[in-house]
Amino acid sequence: MPAEYHIDKELNTLFSKAGGTLSDSDLLEHQRLITNDPAFTPNLNQLFDLRAVTGFALTSEGIRLLASRDPFGVGAKRAFIVNPGAKAVFGMLRMFQIMTDEHPDELRVQFDHIGEARSWLGLPE
Repeated sequence: MPAEYHIDKELNTLFSKAGGTLSDSDLLEHQRLITNDPAFTPNLNQLFDLRAVTGFALTSEGIRLLASRDPFGVGAKRAFIVNPGAKAVFGMLRMFQIMTDEHPDELRVQFDHIGEARSWLGLPE
């Protein structure tokens, strides 16, 4: 499972989930699919569950490209959930966060429990 998603318009949230080893092309394709989805709007919040990710086959150029094509607008909150022991995954997400850090209060990668992330996004348990 590289990456999959669904949009809940009622909750104004894009739910993404990924597992295994993610590559530049996996994440760029995920970004392309959500951006082209007719239900997508830049004001959606995002909950991205990466707890099943075992590694990244990403390049710094791929991360820069993802950051430069970021489809989310100002005010969209994004929570990335990772396993506490997944230091490589956390590090890659922090690099992405730094490259998109115009609004640091809108993107968080420190969540290791889905309940914390849902709460931060204002979602019901």
